[in-house]
Amino acid sequence: MSSSFIANRYAKALLSISDKEDALADKAVTFLSLCDELFAETEAKKVLKSPVMPSDLKKAVLAYAADKAKAPAEFTNFINQVVDAGRTAYIPQISKAYREMLAAKRGFAGATAVTAEPMSDSAKKELTAALEKLFSKKITLENEVNKEVLGGVVVHLGNYTIDLSLKNRLNSVAEFAQR
Repeated sequence: MSSSFIANRYAKALLSISDKEDALADKAVTFLSLCDELFAETEAKKVLKSPVMPSDLKKAVLAYAADKAKAPAEFTNFINQVVDAGRTAYIPQISKAYREMLAAKRGFAGATAVTAEPMSDSAKKELTAALEKLFSKKITLENEVNKEVLGGVVVHLGNYTIDLSLKNRLNSVAEFAQR
């Protein structure tokens, strides 16, 4: 089973728990953010990812995050089930998948625009508006710089890739010329 499949399955379960009200969903995000911070700490990460560390120790470390987030008992029970299933190492992926699912449910989507040079604010706004119209979602656009693009833009949004790069156009012309 792939790690993304496992993470998505747990994220869906957490979404169904927190689906009752927006405040619960926001608490889940806070709780998962603190879990992510634990995985960013070297010593905590060693404990959480180690297959030889006892489950009780992992639960205690994650209970700290639950306590700091003032998370309801449902979240503590959820995270304990993740630990009991031996899936503690997947918590960062579960966190990411949960955020994406929650954003999609709320009508938001994240997109990445890959360009050769950093985009201007006006270009970002223009591209964001076009993507929002095309996908009927509120778009959060990140700009990634990659010199291999040459010119134009490659947009990644979920499973979609819109390649309007100069490199892609030149490759298309070359393919056409070879026919």
